[in-house]
Parts: sequence; structure tokens; C-alpha cells
Amino acid sequence: MRKPDLRKYFYDDPRKNALYLGVEALVMLAYLALDLLTKEFIYGPIAAGEPDIILIDGVLRFTAVENTGASFGIFSDATNVLLAVALITAVVLLLVWVFSVKERNGFFRAALILMLAGAVGNIVDRIAFGYVRDFVYFELIDFAVFNFADSGLCVGCGCMIVYIIFFYRTDKKTDKNAEIDGKSEG
Repeated sequence: MRKPDLRKYFYDDPRKNALYLGVEALVMLAYLALDLLTKEFIYGPIAAGEPDIILIDGVLRFTAVENTGASFGIFSDATNVLLAVALITAVVLLLVWVFSVKERNGFFRAALILMLAGAVGNIVDRIAFGYVRDFVYFELIDFAVFNFADSGLCVGCGCMIVYIIFFYRTDKKTDKNAEIDGKSEG
């Protein structure tokens, strides 16, 4: 059995791979730190009995919610199942992130970074507490309470949708045309 050739996924210069992945990892870690620190310094005191932090009365407040389910409270008390799904998803995202280092589309790279950071932020909560610490509440529209990890996941998914709709097909057609042109010249 022949081993797969992984070189096509990486730059020939290992320093270039390390540079791109290293910078993106730092951005990812910074976002993860933002998520975990806000959960600690904003959620923590409110969960301990302090009053909600009202940013704009009737519009935006910080409040403590222990989310044992997924988005909008679905699958409540399914923490172990959601943790397993989140871990598998995070591993898949990590592999895609590493093995697509040559893909330099900003929407694609931002999507992977934000989704990975968001997934890990919520995984940390599920492992440490058995629930996700949510605290941002838009009272004006009575929207579900969320956190920065959730925001990263949503914005990352939005970036991925933009990439798929506007760039993915264009990139693949260009690659296919270059392949066809290369074969017809030879």
C-alpha cells in the first residue's frame, strides 16, 4: 500500500508553514484567551451573586447563564454528548486548518481560526464546569444569552459561507483550468 503524499498540502519551505500556522495559532489563542478571561471576570462575579451588569438599559446586559445544552438551549442536559461532538468537530477543524495551510483566502482562514477558538472555549467550559458559561444578553430583541466563543463560532461559520459562495468555486475552477491547460500543452 502506497503512503499518501502530504507535500501537496504544505509549502516546500517548512519555515513558511511554521510562520503562517504560528501567526494564526497566536490569533486563535488570543481569541480563546479573550473568551476565557471574559467568562472569568464578567461571568464569575455575576454568577457569585453580584447584580447583572447593565451596559445599555433595556438593550444590552451581562447576566450569568449555565448552558448545559447547545444553541438556544436545545439538547439541555446533554453535556457529555455535546462534549463528544465538540471534541470530534474541533479535531476535524484542526486537521483542516493544518492541512490547508496553502489556502490563503482570508475568509477561509478566519473561519477556521474563529471556529476552532470558539469550539475550544466552549469545550474548556464543558470539561471544567459541566456547562458553558454564557453572559451576553441582548434584551431589546430577547436574544439567547451567549459568550465570545459562541460569537467566534457564528462569525466563523459566516466567513465560511462567504468563502463557499464567493470564492470556493472560483478557486477550484481556476485550479481545474490550469490543470487542463497544463495537460494540453504536454
